[in-house]
Amino acid sequence: MPAALGEFKDVPLLVNRICKGCNERRIGVLDEQFVRCGPVAVLRKKFGIHGRQHHDTVNSFYRGSAGGHPVRFLAWDDSFQCEVLIELIEGNEGRQLSQMILKGQSGPRHHIPLTASTTADILRKKIADLHLTSPIELRLIYDPPTEPWAEELFKALWPDRELPQPTAGATGFKGGIIEFKTTNRYFRAIAKIGFHYFLTQFPEYSGHEAIFDDIRDFIITDTQGLEPNRVNQFIGIHRRPIAPQSPGFIGHLVCAEIRNGICSAHFEAFITPNGRMQPFVIHLGADLSRDDSVIRSHMHLYYGQGKIGRYSGDALKIEDIDIPRLGYDAAVPASQ
Repeated sequence: MPAALGEFKDVPLLVNRICKGCNERRIGVLDEQFVRCGPVAVLRKKFGIHGRQHHDTVNSFYRGSAGGHPVRFLAWDDSFQCEVLIELIEGNEGRQLSQMILKGQSGPRHHIPLTASTTADILRKKIADLHLTSPIELRLIYDPPTEPWAEELFKALWPDRELPQPTAGATGFKGGIIEFKTTNRYFRAIAKIGFHYFLTQFPEYSGHEAIFDDIRDFIITDTQGLEPNRVNQFIGIHRRPIAPQSPGFIGHLVCAEIRNGICSAHFEAFITPNGRMQPFVIHLGADLSRDDSVIRSHMHLYYGQGKIGRYSGDALKIEDIDIPRLGYDAAVPASQ
């Protein structure tokens, strides 16, 4: 499991199988994108889950990570009478991003997140790329006490214009749309989690066997963009949950399976009382010398009151997981 999801007591570890360089660079970027650029990034924020202290702090609502895209959370602001970009702080608390909202004479509104590192040249280019037609409607959203640089940015772009009179934004939001854009790295991270867990549960395999050549190549080979056909060779989605119902716990389930020679893994992240993510199946390879059926599983359960020492929760061995024999959908629709 990526360390950014926390460390779990008694978790099965993969020892002496991967060199430090590959683990921290070639494979490390997969974990980084998985936890910062997709739905996991939002759920980490909601439940207050933090990685190790030496990990870089990245606000996923402002920027992407490891070649991924930022999370976009749009909600309606009654005070401004338009949609604004939102960031989660923790739990159900959120706030407006620092942002510029522009709208030309016709067409949609465009939202540009602003940070202290945004320069006038960067912002000028982003605005030019929108090809807006005059007159242009503009809103600048920022927190004056803590983000005075936003005023300087405005003055650098429009030195002859005065800042409009301030208006307080809404303090509550109902509904909203969260948008994610995934790349190959996101799905390769899922494959890596499943493959590595499988090797901890079936130590008779080193991972270097020829039957795993294709899954290793998929995990290691970096490509640009998203290749649905390639992803769907190795990753599928279960049509129904595979973990037991959650009456109150929050956790993740990882399974390793050999069924009539077919080696696979299953991963269901963020099982919660109020919802759950899609469970994935990872196709690893086929060992035609085996005709047995074995399933091994661990539930990674968070402590209810936060960390205890270095641990965020316990990894518990689960014996009665029912993996459906049929019912996989493609992880990525071919149209994306």
